[in-house]
Amino acid sequence: MGQNIGRVGRRRRVLNEEVLAAGSTSRQPNLGNPEIQPGDTPRYGAGADIENHPQITDFVPRRYRLIGLVVVLSLAAGIAAEMVVHFANSLSEMSQVISAEELKTIVAGRFMAWTSVALLLTTACYARLLYSLRRHRVDDVRGCYRVWRTAGWAAVAMSLDAVTNIHEPLARLFGHFTGWQLLPGHVLWWLIPTGCVGGWLLLKVISDCAECRTALVAYGLALCCFAAGAAGTLGWSPVWLTEWPGIVSRAPPLAAHWLLLTGTLLYARYVVLDVQGLIAHRPTAQHRAAATIVPPESPAARNGRKATAAATESPASQQWLDGTEPENDVDRESRPRLSKAERKRLRKQKSPKRAA
Repeated sequence: MGQNIGRVGRRRRVLNEEVLAAGSTSRQPNLGNPEIQPGDTPRYGAGADIENHPQITDFVPRRYRLIGLVVVLSLAAGIAAEMVVHFANSLSEMSQVISAEELKTIVAGRFMAWTSVALLLTTACYARLLYSLRRHRVDDVRGCYRVWRTAGWAAVAMSLDAVTNIHEPLARLFGHFTGWQLLPGHVLWWLIPTGCVGGWLLLKVISDCAECRTALVAYGLALCCFAAGAAGTLGWSPVWLTEWPGIVSRAPPLAAHWLLLTGTLLYARYVVLDVQGLIAHRPTAQHRAAATIVPPESPAARNGRKATAAATESPASQQWLDGTEPENDVDRESRPRLSKAERKRLRKQKSPKRAA
């Protein structure tokens, strides 16, 4: 009880200090006008100002342990769901209330579906953040940053499909109108378009984040998991997994979803640090060529340079010509200075030699 009272007292003191600070900087009420003007009665302290709010890039984890925590939690959720599905009969006998089919529906259907939704929507948010940062890169002349906008919308579409499973009725609808039954359940009607579009998009993402090796590994593993899930949908399963029916078609897609989130988090971290100038890059051939190119000199700069050179050079008419040979500055400084009579006598001595 005493701790709660102390907390309330400290909270009131902090709020009073913020109100006083805000009131000192706000506009004072006009005594001549009794109407209340905006800003006269502040209701929030200085801590609620916009400059004190966290930026969107603050939600990008800088430390690998936070990203590792996301990976561990997602992996633990997938393993726990598969264990419940595998031991559904034993758990049903222990509870005596819930049947094995209900456990499989709740865990394998709803829990794993909503886990995928959460992972994919988070991936879409970070993809949008990457798009807002990558579009300001000065050397991206081809506009490769647009792939992150497409990837964000693709993640949203995948999250909707994870809940509704709309791909199955659409496949049956196409099979009914065309009369082509591509494998049981019309699987290929949704598997081929999804594989082509999704594979192309994932390869574009991989090519864009090739500088970040950790993100590259995560996206590569996600591509392998999607391929394994497609193989499981087509009926392929290893022999040693006969006791775990359906695990190939359930677990790899969920693993691919958290690998997509992991790769996006890793690349978002890389881009944020790169924007802040904390990542060193080797100069490319384009940058080296741009550094060696000398910009052309403008006419105004050329005229100014000529005028400066002309001002610094003394004209020949202003130089003293005494008929002697040009001397170095060092010799001139070391020799004693001659008087006017001595210089006149020296010229007379050299004049017969020139006449001869």
